[in-house]
Amino acid sequence: MDRKAPAGGLRFLLAFAGWATLLFLPAWWLSHAWQQALAALASSLVALRGSQVEIVDIELFYPMDLAVFVALCLASGWASWSRRLRAMLVGAPLMVLAELAALTLALATVVGASGAGSTVPRQEEAARLADALIRVTGLAVAAAVWFLVLGRERFAMRSSGARSRS
Repeated sequence: MDRKAPAGGLRFLLAFAGWATLLFLPAWWLSHAWQQALAALASSLVALRGSQVEIVDIELFYPMDLAVFVALCLASGWASWSRRLRAMLVGAPLMVLAELAALTLALATVVGASGAGSTVPRQEEAARLADALIRVTGLAVAAAVWFLVLGRERFAMRSSGARSRS
């Protein structure tokens, strides 16, 4: 019985799943310290001069999103290993900046809604917005940064191949 290699898209999906699974453990192991450091930096950016923003407990998707980005890069078999490494070196700092920006914006939203004269519904709305910012940005930014550094190359190759066949 002859077995064919998986098609390009399936090969990418299987490689991505494998890399993401392998990278989950180190990301999970680092997550608490990563989240605490990121929260400390974000709260220092949000706090008004002479005040502090105290974060008692924080649970974020970070750095799992970074692991997803690295897995996307490693699974991009159409690119050489040097291109994948370069993509990770360019994209990882962008991912960290995006994490910091999202968390800072989420904290600023919550702190802004907690001021004097603020109503409970306003505080609840701010909390929902902050939660959405943190939940959505991780994976969305991972996919967007991967697309910028490697993915668009693949889509261009596929679309030019589709045009040449028609």
